[in-house]
Amino acid sequence: MEGRLKLVILDDDEIFAALMTAALEEEFDIVVGHNGLQGIALCLEGGISAVVTDLGMPEFDGLQMLKRFQKDPRLSGIPVVVVTATHFTNLSRQEVSRYTQVKRMLSKTTNIDILAGEVKTVLREAGAPC
Repeated sequence: MEGRLKLVILDDDEIFAALMTAALEEEFDIVVGHNGLQGIALCLEGGISAVVTDLGMPEFDGLQMLKRFQKDPRLSGIPVVVVTATHFTNLSRQEVSRYTQVKRMLSKTTNIDILAGEVKTVLREAGAPC
């Protein structure tokens, strides 16, 4: 639909990607990818308001993608919400929080409606009309 914000959801778990899509598709246009390389390609097409990504993905994981985002001025301003099944340790939280575009680090065990609410909060904080 015209005028809607566009989100990228990246996860190799197709069920989780479908759940996140279902929770957000009423308000946003959603595109889904299954690894970091697909996420980069989708974001480089333009018009992306935010990315929801897993960390552990095949071929090119979320951390590799974040490193690329940070180096590329076309990508560095896109807010990212990390939602992963990996339990964050203090070390992994510190590593992920180094990337300024990461606005939230959440667990997949969190209720899907709460996760969707966090994505909307990130978009509002970024100045997006939602």
